[in-house]
Amino acid sequence: MRVSTHPLATSMKRILARIGDLDIHMREVFRGASIAFVAKGLGAGVEFAFSLWLARMLGADGAGVFFLALSIAAIATVVGRVGLDATLLRYIAAGAGVGDWSMVKGVSRKGMLLAVAAATISSVGMYLFAPTLAETVFHKPELILPLRWMSLSVVPLSLTLLYAQMLRGLRYILASAIVDQHGLCLSLLSLLGLWLLGREWGVEGALWAYLAAAALTFLLAAFMWRALTPQLRTARSSCNLREMLRSCLPLFWVSLINMVITWSSSLALGIWATSADVGVFNVASRTAALTSFILLAVNSIASPKYAALYHKGDMAALSSLARNAAALMTLFAGPVLLFLGLFPQWVMGLFGPQFAPHGRVLVILAAGQFVNTITGSVGQLLLMSGHERPVRNNALFALVLNLALNGLLTPVYGVVGAAWASAVCLASRNLAAAYLVRKHLGISTISLGWGLWKRRGAKGATLQRSSDSVVPSQEDGGKVAASSNLLR
Repeated sequence: MRVSTHPLATSMKRILARIGDLDIHMREVFRGASIAFVAKGLGAGVEFAFSLWLARMLGADGAGVFFLALSIAAIATVVGRVGLDATLLRYIAAGAGVGDWSMVKGVSRKGMLLAVAAATISSVGMYLFAPTLAETVFHKPELILPLRWMSLSVVPLSLTLLYAQMLRGLRYILASAIVDQHGLCLSLLSLLGLWLLGREWGVEGALWAYLAAAALTFLLAAFMWRALTPQLRTARSSCNLREMLRSCLPLFWVSLINMVITWSSSLALGIWATSADVGVFNVASRTAALTSFILLAVNSIASPKYAALYHKGDMAALSSLARNAAALMTLFAGPVLLFLGLFPQWVMGLFGPQFAPHGRVLVILAAGQFVNTITGSVGQLLLMSGHERPVRNNALFALVLNLALNGLLTPVYGVVGAAWASAVCLASRNLAAAYLVRKHLGISTISLGWGLWKRRGAKGATLQRSSDSVVPSQEDGGKVAASSNLLR
């Protein structure tokens, strides 16, 4: 007797069978990304609920004031981290990979001390210059108090994000995802605080909720790091501070440029448009970026493996992992972006009647996110392989393009112009980074999803094959050696 099988069940069996055929590195990424996917998915859902509730509670104007203050605090937080994000992730992953806990302890301790000093200076600067920013730059005196309240979040947020990166370096993916910037802890505590304080205190209540959430998340991150690193209690501290600074300072400028690019459209709207336009743009931007948790989930486990594989010189495995990771991102993020593109007015209408007419803004931003998805982890690939200069140059190109487009389009077309500036900049930057990955590593990452199941060999001029190994070319071999200087 023949038993019929449902097509969906058949498809799932095929997918599971093909996952079993993946190489060991991709299977590890798939398992780790699945854990991070759940944690970051919950975080993204709660963050979306926070934005939804904030918009409905405060309206477009109140949400705009909150997001303007948040944008300035985000830039101040980048100054507080002084480019240590990728440096700590890269070297802690490399040190833990060879069991050098003395180096891990030295890098983490000196990195956090440096961040405390920089974040404190940044927080004080934001507090003192709040009147100038509110009255002279944005012409919104009502922004002074929100900026001063939000300045208090700079230190805890800066340190929390560095703890999250260090936990990623040790492959504690779930712990890192919980305390990350868009993780479950910060989003959930912000939502809870908004429910307790927002109705009675309005914008100030929302700011207090976010500030309390940032402080509590920092305490949790510090506790997790201490609890999960018992090896560091007896290890001696060993770190080449000069080498660490040499790595992190160029990345500081990259991180600062990244943050300016991220928030430039909001800042441009704050200067040339109304607070309501800022609120509309940020709601649409956060909605279009819902899929970013998928990218973050994959990158959270893939980035340390990129660093480890490049450090070992296993370029064939690195190439395969990068392409498969890009395909995995596209498979999961593509349907979400398609839904946002097909039903933008309905999605924006969830935030209230003031937001519903702006569906076109969501479509434009979702298109930029689609290009970001299909190109894969190009930025992380370059950083984890020691190519800081190409990343910096690409970031400068993106910054100039973004500022030019915002200056040309935002004063004339308002929130639609800001959306075009943001989407074109995001797409151009990722396509340029994909070209740089191809040029320096010989890896093509762009995928529409089907590449996950294809067994393709690594290719590119930078790979030299032998009978038993794959090693980087002479050009990149020097960078491998340079990336390990901190281990000596």
